[in-house]
Amino acid sequence: MPATPPPLLENLARHWKGVLITGLIFLLLGTGGLVATGVFTLVGVYWVGCLFLLAGGVQIVHAFRTPTLSRSLPFLVMGLLYALLGAYMIAHPMIAADALTLILGGGIALLSAVRLAMAWHLRHGTNIALPLLSGVVGLALAWMIFAQWPESGQWVIGLFLAIELIMNGWTLIMVSLAARHYHAE
Repeated sequence: MPATPPPLLENLARHWKGVLITGLIFLLLGTGGLVATGVFTLVGVYWVGCLFLLAGGVQIVHAFRTPTLSRSLPFLVMGLLYALLGAYMIAHPMIAADALTLILGGGIALLSAVRLAMAWHLRHGTNIALPLLSGVVGLALAWMIFAQWPESGQWVIGLFLAIELIMNGWTLIMVSLAARHYHAE
């Protein structure tokens, strides 16, 4: 262990118990999400819908604060589109979840193809195992999403949110335990 801890660990050492508790809460929430992926999917879609609705409202208010119609019209149109999209997502969460799942699957497939292309271009100069593995796993995930669509729209978003919470929880737990070593009792 270094004599002088990195600044982040030094700061976290004073609050390591709070970070540990936060990590445990994230871990519990994520584990609960694995059991109820459908509920997590709905919560995620409602959350995004509410954010779009809020963003639309802010944009509309901004449009009315702009002095001339020619300057305010683009802001008003964008605000209305955001608000309508948010309202639609809230009113029809499962349709929105299906659409978001398709977009997510397409994004994962595209990113995986880029990783495979990167592995191909790096094949003579460096170890390509990680980009190659990442690309193959990503394509498998995308295939699973597309092969089970539209049913996958009911669980994919919730599953990904649950995994994110679990990963963040474990990260916070590990960081808190590392910071604990620097804590002066």
